[in-house]
Amino acid sequence: MSQEHDTPNGALNRRRFLRTMALGTAALAAGVLAACSATQPTAAPAATAAPAPDAPTGEVAKFKALMWSNSPVLDENFKKRADLFNAKYKGKYEVDMQLLPWDQYWPKVDLAYASKAPIDVYFWDVQAYGHYKQDLLKNLQEDVNVAADLSNPEIYPTNLFDVWRFDGANLFAIPENLQMMQMYYNKDLFDKAGVKYPDASWTWNDVLTAAAKLKISEGDTVTQWGFDIGDLGVWWGAQTLAWDQGGAFFDKIVEPTKFTVSDEKSVSGLKFIQDAMYVNKMAPDQATRSIVGQEVGIFGSGKVAMTPGGSWGMSGYADLKFKWDVAPLPKWTDMTVMPYWFGGWVVAKDGKQTDAATAWAIWCATEYQQTMAETRDWIPIRTDARNSAAFLGGLPAGFKTVLDTLPDAKLGDMYHKAGQQILGEVFGPILDQFWNNKVTAADAGKQIDEKANALLAKG
Repeated sequence: MSQEHDTPNGALNRRRFLRTMALGTAALAAGVLAACSATQPTAAPAATAAPAPDAPTGEVAKFKALMWSNSPVLDENFKKRADLFNAKYKGKYEVDMQLLPWDQYWPKVDLAYASKAPIDVYFWDVQAYGHYKQDLLKNLQEDVNVAADLSNPEIYPTNLFDVWRFDGANLFAIPENLQMMQMYYNKDLFDKAGVKYPDASWTWNDVLTAAAKLKISEGDTVTQWGFDIGDLGVWWGAQTLAWDQGGAFFDKIVEPTKFTVSDEKSVSGLKFIQDAMYVNKMAPDQATRSIVGQEVGIFGSGKVAMTPGGSWGMSGYADLKFKWDVAPLPKWTDMTVMPYWFGGWVVAKDGKQTDAATAWAIWCATEYQQTMAETRDWIPIRTDARNSAAFLGGLPAGFKTVLDTLPDAKLGDMYHKAGQQILGEVFGPILDQFWNNKVTAADAGKQIDEKANALLAKG
């Protein structure tokens, strides 16, 4: 994941989500989403435990695992996770699970490296790619090979792992969970208007057609919107429209060499978003979005019929007063490419307890997957846990159709040593102007490419 700018209506972006909430809220754990039927979860299929690396002889190998603080429920579940691990490996390994506020997390990791006392194992975010570039991370490929299930495409979506093979061959992080994007829709508003629910066959033109039927005005005042741009208002969401046409904002995810936001396919996707707000006016503009969704987010207000957003938003919608569901993102014409994001662990190469730290990372990605499915803290990386009744039983009925797009999904991140600077200094301010209709799609793309490619050229 990468540094983000919050959407103007106050909706959670991926970073704020990871600081404040997760799918493991009490409401979701109880399976009480308004969108769902009263299905009782059943136990997830048992996951195969990975062989643990050898522990140091004699003493218990005690090590530190670091994660940023999220919500009270998720934080407590991380502590319980550590207890489960320590019980399983009693007398061999012992993890000290530490949780820090987000603004202290990476300074703590970097200070530990600078002090020659690195954190043994810590949770991935884009900043960890910088640690790989500094040769600070352990190559985990041999450990993954020993844990045979992790290399089995029938058990894990191994094709998606390749993006974390930063050298083209070896894994330097072990994924344990993922997140995706989807189309949220208000079933009550669709039912009242007699409009068919979104499904996997929909195109973005279908969205606009339905939005026209769902939009309600009283004089010059819109009282109900058919569509909101949602997470299309963040760079990684907007980029999906270029993907759907065979384009992209940059040439490759790991170490991009060229930005292509001015490409025709990128520009047409951006223009669709801008036109939805300011030309055909099927979606509220930025100023309106900030007012309508000020307290509960624009979808939660009940005044928007559908909006694209991340799977992490589901926990925040658990107590909505209306019925809702989700569907895959629409196609541009005949194709949609869904974005996904990994959560997982990296091990410090020069940590004092690399074997024990590696055992933790692999255990989280294998044996713990059943518990992850039951608590719904995250979307499990293991396929049978992700598709189990234990996981899906308390989630919206349409979520399974979203998961079915995973084999063709694409990572919605960018890994480059200048990546944070490019996103913060180039994408952020230029796209802020674009969302507010102060620059055209073509001009925004041109400006981004010129400035981002200049930063790449500096090496």
